[in-house]
Amino acid sequence: MPNLKLILQILLLVSMLTTGNVLWKYGLIGIGGVFVNGKSFFNSIKDLFISPYIWLGALLYILGTLYWFTLLSKHNFSHIYPMISIGYVFGMIAGMFFFKETISITGWIGMGIIFVGFIILSIG
Repeated sequence: MPNLKLILQILLLVSMLTTGNVLWKYGLIGIGGVFVNGKSFFNSIKDLFISPYIWLGALLYILGTLYWFTLLSKHNFSHIYPMISIGYVFGMIAGMFFFKETISITGWIGMGIIFVGFIILSIG
């Protein structure tokens, strides 16, 4: 019987981490990247510190990590760690929707395999 509470907890965690990464990407787009096109170390660091997207993404990542600690405290590592692989699916879909990225057929197949693995882990 699937542990619905654990499934929802993993989905919440992965949503937090994926959203944090999406915010980081928006922040990096907004500042023109870091350490690229001749941008100095100092200017790259300065730009990171003044971007609200970078800060919000970091906050979500910190909160997600603290939430992960609670899950690690309550569940077997060998069971829950593989379940966070569903984050790869979330990330690819986020790339498609937020950044208009194209997903190849092999990408879709890979996401399907990961999703099936997540379902199998959820059952056991």
